[in-house]
Amino acid sequence: MAPRQNAALERAAERASGQALERFHLAFLEVATAQLPLDQFILKGGANLRFFFRSLRRSVDMDFNYVGSKDRGAAFARRVEALFGSNALATLLRVRDLSLADLGASKQTDTTRRWKFRLRAPGVDGIPSKIEFSARPEPRHAIDHELAAVDGDLARRLAARPVKLSHYRAVAATAQKVAALRLRSETQPRDVFDLDHLFRVAPSALLTAALPADELEAAARRALALTYTEYASTVVPFLEEDIVDLYGTADAWTEMQLRVVERLQPEAPQR
Repeated sequence: MAPRQNAALERAAERASGQALERFHLAFLEVATAQLPLDQFILKGGANLRFFFRSLRRSVDMDFNYVGSKDRGAAFARRVEALFGSNALATLLRVRDLSLADLGASKQTDTTRRWKFRLRAPGVDGIPSKIEFSARPEPRHAIDHELAAVDGDLARRLAARPVKLSHYRAVAATAQKVAALRLRSETQPRDVFDLDHLFRVAPSALLTAALPADELEAAARRALALTYTEYASTVVPFLEEDIVDLYGTADAWTEMQLRVVERLQPEAPQR
């Protein structure tokens, strides 16, 4: 098969994977908002930006903060486990041509409850993903959350209901993304993409967050260390198809990097 044909097939598989993950995330949220106490979990990370801030990047995983009492954490985890095995989730996945394989609780501690699995869909052979609930202490920005409905246009496009759940608003989301960029053991280009998006849709959030200068500088240094190759392999495959030509090039990545660094560290040299 010609290289061009191979590339086209790879892009088609990547699109199918991203769309399947999104259909699963919305199905999970439909069941979670019906079966879990709404006041005990808050959506964060890339899925939060996608479903509430209209990010153009689909998230591979879905992360929440568990905010219930510590002594109820194990009981909450059992409810999540039951959710994965529920008839309600199985039915929603079936009508959306999805199924789970290799589901397992890969980490269950007082601070982290994580379930890993592989998502199957037509034309897609097992996409690795995870759902995680974290109970780690959050900084003062953790109070910046609200109960709201997921983006209705996106939900309708994927034949899902725009359910209501708690999610972090712009100030908390920005602070969390700066922390992720600064603290991850392996820096991820998605954090740069997400901050670039947040800086556009919520331009005052970073100033309101009032993060220490040394933390901003550390995040800026890590942003500059990332490469286009890393961005192309881990972020571009999960962008909406219509904007890949705009956001998927090396030039677009460099411009994005420098925009984020300029906001994090205005005195950083432009290179």
